[in-house]
Amino acid sequence: AALFAIPYFFKDQIKAKIADAINESVDAKVSFADADLSLFKNFPNATVGIEKLVIINKAPFEGDTLVSLGELNLKMSIKELFKGKDEPLNIEGISSQNGLVNIIFNKDGVGNFDIALKDNKETESKNEKSKPLSLKIQNYKIENFTFRYIDQGSKIKMVIDSLKHEGTGDFTNSKLDLTTKSTAKVSLDMDKVNYMKNIALTLDAVLGIDLDKSKYTFKENKALINQLPLEFDGFIQMVEAGQIYDLKFKTPTSSFTNFLGLIPSAYSSSLDGVKTTGDFTIVGFAKGELTETTVPKFNIAIASN
Repeated sequence: AALFAIPYFFKDQIKAKIADAINESVDAKVSFADADLSLFKNFPNATVGIEKLVIINKAPFEGDTLVSLGELNLKMSIKELFKGKDEPLNIEGISSQNGLVNIIFNKDGVGNFDIALKDNKETESKNEKSKPLSLKIQNYKIENFTFRYIDQGSKIKMVIDSLKHEGTGDFTNSKLDLTTKSTAKVSLDMDKVNYMKNIALTLDAVLGIDLDKSKYTFKENKALINQLPLEFDGFIQMVEAGQIYDLKFKTPTSSFTNFLGLIPSAYSSSLDGVKTTGDFTIVGFAKGELTETTVPKFNIAIASN
């Protein structure tokens, strides 16, 4: 009876804390249809569910949707429910379904994702008084997401569709190994030329993360582009000027069957039983800084015998 009753007592408190956290963090129009509480989904942990969360940009992207989430679930210890109004809630796990993330750079190079409230005395004083949420994430998962990236200046459009991604790691540490699994379909257009259309991607990887240095290192990993296997090595690091890349990739074997992995899945079934001989390899790298004035050196070598 208590498990059924507690959500009703704390529902309004949870909704208020979510609203406070959003309003104190972002400069955008944010709304959600409802927030609910369950003690059964992840018992003995509690689950806070937020329905139809939408973030709409202000000028210069007035009216553009930055984020839309059909469902967002936050997992936390039940004891978090008994904290006072001004005490932070510790979030241990996040999951979301049916989402859209829409990243836009306009012709002036301004991005629509910079919605954090700018530092000022008023904001600082508010944050000192109340910090309604804090993150101690151990795992996260997203399903059926669409990620759009549009750069109006360089005329690049990339769409990652049917994205399913999950990760497990201890984000309470500044250094951690994040175990991830991802599947998606990718399309890429540059200056009205289509280079990829609904290419199936799969990536299972262990990422070494150094939060202090904003550095992400590929460790154990296995990727498939269509059905072409690839292995990655190296790192990506975020710096003030942009990003630093030092990445290498290659096919794990030299079998000519790697070539068949490039054939779209719609046609691959007709190749059942086909025997191949010979070698087919792909080896490449990207190394250097990506800034407003530089791009990394890169090379992709494809060879067949």
